Amino acid sequence: MHADFIDPKQLARVADLALLARTVVDGFMSGVHRSPNTGASIEFAQYRPYTQGDDPRFLDWRLFARTDRLHLKQFHEETNMRCTLLLDCSASMGYGSREPNKFDYARMLCACLLTLLRNQGDAAGLTAYHRDLALRFPATNDIRRTRTLLAELARLEPDERTDTPAALRYLGDALKPRGMVVLVTDLLYPIEEAVDHLKSLRARRHDVVVLQISDPAERDFPFERAVTLVDVESSRERFVAPEAVRAGYLENRRRHFDTIRRECLASEIDIAELFTDAPLDHALRFFLNHRRRALMTGGRRQRTGGRRAR
Repeated sequence: MHADFIDPKQLARVADLALLARTVVDGFMSGVHRSPNTGASIEFAQYRPYTQGDDPRFLDWRLFARTDRLHLKQFHEETNMRCTLLLDCSASMGYGSREPNKFDYARMLCACLLTLLRNQGDAAGLTAYHRDLALRFPATNDIRRTRTLLAELARLEPDERTDTPAALRYLGDALKPRGMVVLVTDLLYPIEEAVDHLKSLRARRHDVVVLQISDPAERDFPFERAVTLVDVESSRERFVAPEAVRAGYLENRRRHFDTIRRECLASEIDIAELFTDAPLDHALRFFLNHRRRALMTGGRRQRTGGRRAR
């Protein structure tokens, strides 16, 4: 599918979220993923010499009869993933200098990720939050429950202040270890506590990804005339002359997000900033590349036999 076809401005006009997600994902890729780990499946990978302690069930006795040496069969493993999306529904996500706003973009992205994961046979769930939990769907690969989840996702709207640390703390207690958590947020809040809880998820052996959603106007501060800026979560107003505050704003923004990225990457938390004027396939490609790297990293110690669910 051509990238222009999944431009977010065009997609924002599609009312049916499930149809939108299916169109994007079907155009982007098809089929299931396969990990580079080894396990038991229908596709043979290679032989390797037998060593003491290996499982004798996987010895190839026909090869032994021909060579008088013991070898084990290894196979490609099909890995099923359990992924939970964590969507920020705070009021700041409702900002948009163009169509779509940050929340609509994030919602479309979540719908596409849920559909992509389901198509790959993975279990996917969603937790949406602002000051409180707005929606909680445990991970599933049941197509009927996924449809229900997409319908509930379409009804969500940004509201109230955010409490990301509380949402992360809740997930840390509720989720089984060894899953994937994808945080979809604008990261416009004091980061210290949130980073600590992201690190806590990593400590519980979750694979953690942060997808930062930003509006182009937040990146460029393109305003030319004096404007009144309103904090949508506190209702505080400030009248500013753009030329007087632009340089300071851009520097503070750079410093804030550089600190976040540095803290995340130091803890092996993958992070990407996505702008609402960028096609959704950019985000899907980042997600799949992350998944591929995670599988390659996890596959450094080869296994023989058995199927492993992640």
